[in-house]
Amino acid sequence: MVSLGIIFGIFQREEVLDDYEVAYEIGDKLYEVFPISSTDIGLDKKKQGKHLYFRVNSYYNLEYLFRIAYGQFELNEPSTVKGYAGRLDYSVADNAYVTQEDVFATKKDQYAVYSFHNKMGKEIYRYDPEKTSSDPYVVRIKPTILQGYKKSDVSSYDDFVDITELFHDKLDEKVTVRVDESKRMVIFSIKKS
Repeated sequence: MVSLGIIFGIFQREEVLDDYEVAYEIGDKLYEVFPISSTDIGLDKKKQGKHLYFRVNSYYNLEYLFRIAYGQFELNEPSTVKGYAGRLDYSVADNAYVTQEDVFATKKDQYAVYSFHNKMGKEIYRYDPEKTSSDPYVVRIKPTILQGYKKSDVSSYDDFVDITELFHDKLDEKVTVRVDESKRMVIFSIKKS
């Protein structure tokens, strides 16, 4: 029984709800956030005060979280998808909030470093996979089937950025997130702190 708990991540503090829908909440209405997907979102398992984590290697979709934080979207209503009032349209923004830079460790080995920028284009955070052990914004979450194994058992982790902390510290934005089990939906909002 304990082995099954280890395999399916019962003992891990965070989780990725792969088969859930994702919605942005404005007032009492829920909006589609496509292309943001639940496979890129991690959450705390605790009931209250959850943090929203986002998979770093999906940096191109992280861009949309910045656009949401800055209100750079239009609402397309009504939605054709049941459960949503409409869809966020990000075409009104053209800022590059997250950029990738290839770093060469040797002539043949390279890895990606990501820079996060504020609305003015100033770098506010830099993710370097070689420095994650001291990075206060990085949380390592194992894929669902591997959650619960010790690092020595399985070395497959995904790095997630703590969006709740990053946006609070660097953008003065409050990110709240909750899970609606009846709708099988991850619902988040971003507001000025």
